[in-house]
Amino acid sequence: MAENGEGKAPRQPEVMRLGELLILASLWMLFGFMVWYYSSAWHGTPVRLMSGQVLDWVLGEAFYNIIPHPDRAYLFQVQTRIPFTFPDGTTEALGFIVNPLVYGYGLPLLFGLTMATDQPLRRKLLVLLAGYVVVLGVQTWGVIWESFKTLTFDFGGEAARLVDEAGVPETAIALCYQLGVLILPALAPVIVWVLGNWREVERFIEQR
Repeated sequence: MAENGEGKAPRQPEVMRLGELLILASLWMLFGFMVWYYSSAWHGTPVRLMSGQVLDWVLGEAFYNIIPHPDRAYLFQVQTRIPFTFPDGTTEALGFIVNPLVYGYGLPLLFGLTMATDQPLRRKLLVLLAGYVVVLGVQTWGVIWESFKTLTFDFGGEAARLVDEAGVPETAIALCYQLGVLILPALAPVIVWVLGNWREVERFIEQR
């Protein structure tokens, strides 16, 4: 018999189980959610600028700008030049509030999943960077189509007519808005995580 451990096979590192990954991801996600929420006024700026550019390009003179909400900076205040008569009889330029965080919760979700894996730090940062770019696109999509939905279905009248004249049909608004609310925010970060951690996903499949 060999002494001092000679002849013994090297001990293989334990592979993380799916249940352990989910527990760690939940803990990391709570931390990521706090950071994401309290920094939302900062990381929402690119979304506001890109959404404003697209709305200005589509609506033209009917659109004015998008600014942060005076009291809650994480909200967007969409301002237009469309006259609207309110129930009290006053007529003013139409404006409304959009919450971009509704479309961006996938970022703390991706953060939790990524930090819970055994990947090197550099790879984690690359996955998070790619996810951040993807989530920015999802948020921009959501803000744009919610704006069209609000103008067309919530206010109607002159606002709906201007959106229709801009070449945005109601069926496209309904479809793209539902995609932006129900599917893309949850699905996009998961796809980014799977593509960035494909070998780990294969190990979980083999464990079954």
